[in-house]
Amino acid sequence: MICLLTVIPLLAALTISCSLQQPGENNPSTPAALSRTLNPKAAPGGNFDLSKWELQLPSGSRFTTIPSSRLQGADGYQDLYFYTDQSDGAMTFMDPETGVTSPGSKHPRTELREVTRGWPASGSNILSIREKVTRLSHTTAIGQIFQAPPAPSKPLLELLYESDGTIKALLENTNQGGSSTLHTVGKVPVGTLFSYSLSLTGTTITVTINDKPTRLTMPSSFEGERFYFKAGNYDQGAKSGPPGTTPGSLVKIYSLDLTHN
Repeated sequence: MICLLTVIPLLAALTISCSLQQPGENNPSTPAALSRTLNPKAAPGGNFDLSKWELQLPSGSRFTTIPSSRLQGADGYQDLYFYTDQSDGAMTFMDPETGVTSPGSKHPRTELREVTRGWPASGSNILSIREKVTRLSHTTAIGQIFQAPPAPSKPLLELLYESDGTIKALLENTNQGGSSTLHTVGKVPVGTLFSYSLSLTGTTITVTINDKPTRLTMPSSFEGERFYFKAGNYDQGAKSGPPGTTPGSLVKIYSLDLTHN
């Protein structure tokens, strides 16, 4: 009888504790949970491992690249275009309506580029991200699988997020570029947290949106090439011009993982 009296209050206490818990508090995918692990006072390099990334920016007298060494750490690089959101600690990519473009591109970008001489398609190569697109009037590329030199400076695949929340994979038909096929892979309303991953293993490309995979086949002309990942905000509606201060689009990243096996 003494044991029953001891257990019952404990069970009651556990029930009360659960009922007082805020919805989604222990779900690691909610902004509330993510913000507890991200320091809003630190630069992006204090919250994310940027040792394998460099930053491409739409500013300067010509296209600007910030090396990985300047990105790393709580006092790492940040500016108008790349910064920590003070409300939730997200790594934020602002692409202005006009900005400086990279050679061969019509659009400015605020985008991370993987630091590598390129990896082969053999093995398992995965980019995994949780993010929100909070502002967008056109279409932006939020992730890419790109050919490494000496191959043509063309993507294998671009993950495109449209202003109505539709997400499409643009797959180039040849490694020379100029011809591509669009595949709808998901839909997530603007301002909604979601996860995506890009994977290349052999000739199989897998694009996963909120745990729903779409598998595509790499065109034969890409076989034997080496690749790298890009991630961030490459706004297809932004134009070349003086670096602007008005956001054309905003992308907020809450987790960033890179795997090569």
